[in-house]
Amino acid sequence: MKLLSVGNLNGLSNTCLHRHWALKKAASHVDEVDTSPPKISFWYRIAYRLFQWYIPVRLPDIVGANNKIMQLADKNEYDIIWIDKGITINAATLKYIKRKSQKINIVSFTPDNMAMRHNQSQNFLNCIKLYDYHITTKSFIVDDLYKLGAQKVLFTNKSFSEDFHYPRNLSEFEIDRLGGDVGFVGVWEKERCNSVMHLAKNGINVRVFGAGKWKEYKNKYPNLIVEDNGLFSEDYPKSFQAFKISLCFLRKINCDLQTARTMEIPACEGFMMAERTTEHEVLFEDGKEAVFFSGDDELLEKCKYYLKAEEERIQIAKMGRKRCIESGYSNEETFKKLLNRII
Repeated sequence: MKLLSVGNLNGLSNTCLHRHWALKKAASHVDEVDTSPPKISFWYRIAYRLFQWYIPVRLPDIVGANNKIMQLADKNEYDIIWIDKGITINAATLKYIKRKSQKINIVSFTPDNMAMRHNQSQNFLNCIKLYDYHITTKSFIVDDLYKLGAQKVLFTNKSFSEDFHYPRNLSEFEIDRLGGDVGFVGVWEKERCNSVMHLAKNGINVRVFGAGKWKEYKNKYPNLIVEDNGLFSEDYPKSFQAFKISLCFLRKINCDLQTARTMEIPACEGFMMAERTTEHEVLFEDGKEAVFFSGDDELLEKCKYYLKAEEERIQIAKMGRKRCIESGYSNEETFKKLLNRII
């Protein structure tokens, strides 16, 4: 299988890069086009804003990814061209590929809710009907993608990288630097902030790595620590082990039923306390492989209980890791199956 992988390949903790690693294991030959710009240009920001105002302006291709794709397609006979959230990929590029060969499968993989405008671009909307497959991790937008013009849509659960999300042997220094009783790593959203504040004002020691708007809540409670930075590279997976309880909140703006941390926390053998959803309850057994909550009062009650129940907490973390492996939640297993379905 010969494959061209297109996406943002910058940053060790970048999930697109992790998917690229898995594709390299699944295919016999993989070329790559990195779409990550050195920085976001002023015109890019303006174009995105105009698009949000429903003006059909395309995002600029700052790194020349479209030309690179066409040049590689001229030189190679690919079975699959895999485009990871191709918001700067143009319809003319996909048409050029199809004129070269109708046998090439052009695949769009999107980890975000691409039925919502804040995740889209005019480039992406112009390309929807030109992809042979759309792969989404949002089960509830499959029909929406078909309505937008998609030919074939495949749903897959979130997944983790075997090469990045795994248990480490942490030193006491690392546990102190990255952990605590209850922790959250991620961007600010009103609902998750309210949950964190509810824990803090009721005596739970909480530590947040997220920067941005989180900084406004510094020193709000004596038992709340808000760090000035997020976590990246190796520190990101290590934190899931360093915390006694790792919180898994869902992005309300995307209507999520599962998220990247759904797999990443247990894969690192961290104890995951996640919002209860139908998909979470299928992926992990509540109280055995992870712990779920509905509402802030239940979250508080369960944090109090599991902070004291150390042996039970450690066992649940181990069983969560075991479930990830035995159920094939890794990128490697997930994308191997997807590529086989496509071919």
